[in-house]
Amino acid sequence: MLAWWAWRRRNQLDTPIKWEEVGEVSQLVIYPLKSARGVKVTEAEATSYGLACDLLEDRSFLTVTKEGKFITGRQAPKLTTVVVTLEGNKVTLRKVGMEDLEFDLEGVTKAGKVTDSVVFNADVKGFDCGDKAAEWLSEAIYSKKEKEGEDKDKDKEEAGSGVRLLYNGDLTRARKAREAPFFSFPQYKDSDRVIYADTCAFMLTTEASLEDLNPRLPRPVTLDWFRSNIVVRGVEKAYDEDDWAYVKIGDVVFRRLKPCDRCQFTFVDPETGEKCADQEPLATLKKYRRAEGPETLQRTWALKPPFGTHLGIDACGRLRVGDKVAVARASLNPRWQF
Repeated sequence: MLAWWAWRRRNQLDTPIKWEEVGEVSQLVIYPLKSARGVKVTEAEATSYGLACDLLEDRSFLTVTKEGKFITGRQAPKLTTVVVTLEGNKVTLRKVGMEDLEFDLEGVTKAGKVTDSVVFNADVKGFDCGDKAAEWLSEAIYSKKEKEGEDKDKDKEEAGSGVRLLYNGDLTRARKAREAPFFSFPQYKDSDRVIYADTCAFMLTTEASLEDLNPRLPRPVTLDWFRSNIVVRGVEKAYDEDDWAYVKIGDVVFRRLKPCDRCQFTFVDPETGEKCADQEPLATLKKYRRAEGPETLQRTWALKPPFGTHLGIDACGRLRVGDKVAVARASLNPRWQF
């Protein structure tokens, strides 16, 4: 009986009936290839798996080693300099200083070469995009030294021997959003899904929070450093998103899952693909941003300051730049607090 009540609470959380308008959407960003550069769009569909614009889906491509081990910008920061676009079934890979590579997505799925991988202990699959894409991507993200296996970094050395590019298609649609291993955030639902994303389907930031951060830094950064899908402007207070239990944009309703805890990927310059020696902006965030909530959460995230918020979705629909953003606050309902 207790287990049933826990399940019921987890999957039937209160839905807000009162909303407070806080701003409007200023950016919608899709990251087709995990850890690569985002593609800004003026409108997109908010699906159960993330933002999508026709076949362009968030985190639907994945870089892996020849053995199938997944690779992110933590091991290969140059991934942030790669752009993936889709026009119909035509995929284009771009990077400054390299010739574009195009290939047919329908041909990839028809070839049917499927590779297994594991993303944060979850089994995933993907269609292999072929040798040309693999060679192009290896050239784009690794130096000659790394490709020849001379780099002392084990992750780089392993990946440098050659990478493969995978496309999800409809192969991995049952992967659950990844919960924190040390703390049970109450607003996760068993229905929350992702494709190749680390944690969840959506991440939101506000311009107000960036405007508070930048004067503290030795040099300003853009929100591209934080890789959010949805950016909100016009919010009066920095970090106000910490208190947003639900977010409503048009007919789309999002549910806060947890704060976005920041890691070393935050100090990778998205323009150059280089890690900043001073570890900014992460180093500054550590000085004044602390996770709020139980002691367990604060202790575990002592070196992982929050910036932005991770979201699940309760009502899917169309989003557009300029749409009004309304929220329901956790501070007004104890059930929505951590």
